[in-house]
This record gives sequence, structure tokens and C-alpha cells, in this order.
Amino acid sequence: MAQGTPPEIVEALEAQARIQEAEESWADLLSTLSKLAALLGELSDEGGARAALDRAYQVAQTHGDRQGMAPTLCQVAAGYRQQGGWNRALELYHRALALQQEAADRDGIAATLGSIAEVLHGMGDLRRALETYRASLALKGNLQDEGGVALTWNNIGTVMTRMGDLPGAMAAFQTSLQIQERLGDSAARAVTLANIGGIHQRRENWGEARRALEGSLALYQELGDGMGMATTLNALGLVLRRSGDAEGAYQRYARAKELMEREGDLLRVTIPAHNMALIHEERGEYRQALGLMEEVIALDKRIGHPDLRSDLETFGRIRAKLDRERDRS
Repeated sequence: MAQGTPPEIVEALEAQARIQEAEESWADLLSTLSKLAALLGELSDEGGARAALDRAYQVAQTHGDRQGMAPTLCQVAAGYRQQGGWNRALELYHRALALQQEAADRDGIAATLGSIAEVLHGMGDLRRALETYRASLALKGNLQDEGGVALTWNNIGTVMTRMGDLPGAMAAFQTSLQIQERLGDSAARAVTLANIGGIHQRRENWGEARRALEGSLALYQELGDGMGMATTLNALGLVLRRSGDAEGAYQRYARAKELMEREGDLLRVTIPAHNMALIHEERGEYRQALGLMEEVIALDKRIGHPDLRSDLETFGRIRAKLDRERDRS
């Protein structure tokens, strides 16, 4: 990618795209437009990012069925997937898959099948997602791609969890974990342990859930992964709260909130803040609970969070409790 400040890089990519279009370098143009869309997305210019993707889509419609275009089609599809443009992502992945099948590109086919499964999962088509993940798994096994096999087993477990097949999900996660342990893949193990903790949590096996999540947290700490630590701490907080350790839960929530604020994740920071407010509510500490909910609601309004309505309802419920307490005094 071009060097310089973000606006300078945007200008450079736009200039590069114009040259590539004039030279009819279609694969390079798709790649440049995908990079442009990703950068604009990072700069919170969602309209500009979508426009760059739509421009790439139009190029792909006219010039995207040529050998060698599969990687760039997948790149554009990934951009749509990140923005929730499921239908276009699915179309582009399938077109890339057809080119890979023509070229007998088994590595490409296995990867693209995995991406198609992720889109189907995102669309809520769990049965087809599971079938597609299994097709990808078979190919990755034949290619002796152990890391890919482990990742796919983890994805299969996630789909099975959503389908309510907890024994199947647990078996998939444990298969994934065994491979990751053999490979020494700490980052992947952290994710899978958190998923195993989630299964134990659904079964209300609080002790097993805590052990799995603490194992995940230790790995994230070794890796210095702030967001991994934060999400795992929030999950641990829920487990401790359900186990009756409200103070331990509050400490985990507070640390998760601190880490998310440091990472600048305003969307997810509302979750531990909301959970902290609920603990204050349970303790009858309504003023502290309202203070946190005011913070949550301000963030909801700032970023257009979909939970604004339910957070306002929580605020109203706590406020009513505080008013009743005042009336009794």
C-alpha cells in the first residue's frame, strides 16, 4: 500500500485505480479498489467504502470471469462480507470458486468453500453452512493443512452451537483444540478454549466454564491481545455472577471495560458497562447503576447502537427503583 497519511493514501489508491482502469488491468484494479474500500472503512467513511466495493463489483461483472481473477474476486467478496453485503459476497465467492475448479486449484477451492460457509453462517443458513464447512474440511484434510483443519473444526463447532447441538459442538471444539495443541498455535487455542467455555456455560457447568475461560485468558495475556482478554474477561464475569461471586464478576467486567476503552472499541464497551450496572442494581446501589447506564446510553446514541432501546428500558427500571426508595425514606 502507498505510504503517507490516510488522506494521501486514499488519493494515491484512487489515482492508481484510474491508471489501472485505463490500462485495462482488471485484476490489479479489483485489488486496488478492495484496498481502498478497506482503508475508507477504517476511516469510518462507510459510504466511500461501499462506493469503492460497488465499483469493484461492476468491474467484476464485466471482467471477472477470467483465469487468475479468483483471488481478487475473493478480496472484493471479503469486503462485502465485512459490511454485511451477504448476497454479493456469496455471488463473488461462487464465481471465484468456479474459476478455481476450472484451474484445479485445490488450495483455493478449500479456502473459498470456507469463506462461502462463513457467509452462509452470517446469513443464518446454518444447514448449508455446515455442509460447506464439511466440504472444505475434507479438502483441507487431503491437502494435509492441519491449521486449516483445526480452524474449520472450530467453525463447525460454532455452527453446531447455534443449531443447539451442544454435544456435536463440544466434540468439534475438542478436535480443533487437540490439533492446535500439537501445532503450538496459542492464538487459535485461546479462541477454542473460549468456545469450549461457552458450551460449559450453556450447560451451567460453571466450574468447567471458568477453567476453560481462564485458560483462554492466560493465552491472550501471553499474546498481549487486549480485545481477546477483554471479551474473555466479560464471559468470565458472567460465569462468576451465575456462580454467586458478584464481586469477582464485577472486577472482571471492570477490567474488560477498561481494556475495551483502551482499544477504542466503543461498540463492545457498552456490554461490560451494562453488566456492571446490573450488579449495582442487584445490590440496591441504584445511583451507581444509573451512572453507568447514562454512560452506556451516551455511547449508544453516539454510535447508533442497536441496543439503545433495551438500554433505555434498563435505565427506566433502575430509575423507578431509585424513586421508590426515595418515597419510602
